[in-house]
Amino acid sequence: MSRFKWSILAVALIFIAGAAEAKVYLDVYGQSYKKISIAAPPFASAEKPRPEISDLLGQDLDLSGFFVVAPRSLMDSALLSEGVDRKSIRFDQWHSLGVELLCKAVVQEQGNDFSLEAYLYDASDGTLLFAKRYRATPPEWRRIVHRLADEIILTVTGEKGIMSSRVLFVAGDRRHRDIFVADLDGNGARKLTDQKQIIVSPSISPDGKYLAFTSYKEGRPNLYVVEVATNREVYVDRQEGMKAGSNWMDRKTLAYAHTLGKFSTIYAVNVETKERTSLLRKEGILSSPTFSPDGGKMVFVSDMFGGPNIFIKDVGSGDIKRLSYFGNYNTSPAFSPKGDLIAFVSKTEGALEICVMRTDGSNARVLSNGGVNDSPHFSPCGRYILYSSQKGRKISVNLMLLNGENKRELKFTGVEETQPKFMP
Repeated sequence: MSRFKWSILAVALIFIAGAAEAKVYLDVYGQSYKKISIAAPPFASAEKPRPEISDLLGQDLDLSGFFVVAPRSLMDSALLSEGVDRKSIRFDQWHSLGVELLCKAVVQEQGNDFSLEAYLYDASDGTLLFAKRYRATPPEWRRIVHRLADEIILTVTGEKGIMSSRVLFVAGDRRHRDIFVADLDGNGARKLTDQKQIIVSPSISPDGKYLAFTSYKEGRPNLYVVEVATNREVYVDRQEGMKAGSNWMDRKTLAYAHTLGKFSTIYAVNVETKERTSLLRKEGILSSPTFSPDGGKMVFVSDMFGGPNIFIKDVGSGDIKRLSYFGNYNTSPAFSPKGDLIAFVSKTEGALEICVMRTDGSNARVLSNGGVNDSPHFSPCGRYILYSSQKGRKISVNLMLLNGENKRELKFTGVEETQPKFMP
């Protein structure tokens, strides 16, 4: 059982070995690719029809950016009345409609038990790619569908999807904001703080135990770390000056920047022992420390050469190198989980754009397309980037693929939503 007491159980029934197991249908790390067409007709049910279940699967697969989901209007009554076993499926008719993959499923709901038995077929030859059964309580049926979507994405791309992910973000108006968490599809939003003040720089520890943020609840920008389960404060920095830009180095150690007067310091603090060390101190501005997955490199923002730019420090040797030469305003760096890319914000032609570059500063390229964009954050798989975007007066959380394609606005609370991050 997970920490939120979800009791979803997935049991593999069949997994075809050999060619079906080794085949990856889509290379998603290129600059562009052809989407896979998939059909998910309404799932069979002995009880009342539940079209919302297959509809949610279609929405998940569409959001992933890897699929074209066949509309139900293409399916005649004969296709809609098929069974789920291979012998009862008219693969030639599905394939003639342009369908490449076919997902069939049976839903059963009895008392406090909900199960979904799903089958994924290659429509070109009828190969069964997987068959799995998922079980949960009826209110948790959405979790099951997200799990199924992630399994389909795994089969097609060779890596699991993000449809089961949750998102951390700040929401509210200009003066009163709090930190929320919600499912990627916008369902189940709940408040993690009750500050009703300006809040910036939320950051969750890798194990999900601690939440760090900067709040003005005491009249100045103090750094707080609370235990998520109890909302108990475990660390507070109340010294004068601005404390912000926090990121976790490991499950107990938080790095953040503190600016007071002419000098800035990047600290690392163990939030349990309260032991704090200085990682870097310089005259001017230092902000936004973030670390490579192996902990060997620290990327940060500094104005040591004029406008804000991105620098990298070798933790072992102490050597510092400027990375960003993409204009003279570059902020908000974020390492990819694979350690090969850095996402950042750059001022370009009057807009603040989401960009990526290699960790040596090369191959910088723009991914967003105008407006005020900020707070990029990679998905755990490294294939997606969350970010906030303002066009006109509206500020929202957005998602796109690593190559800048499939940009989508995510909707959670109906108010301004900023500074998103994937939950661990």
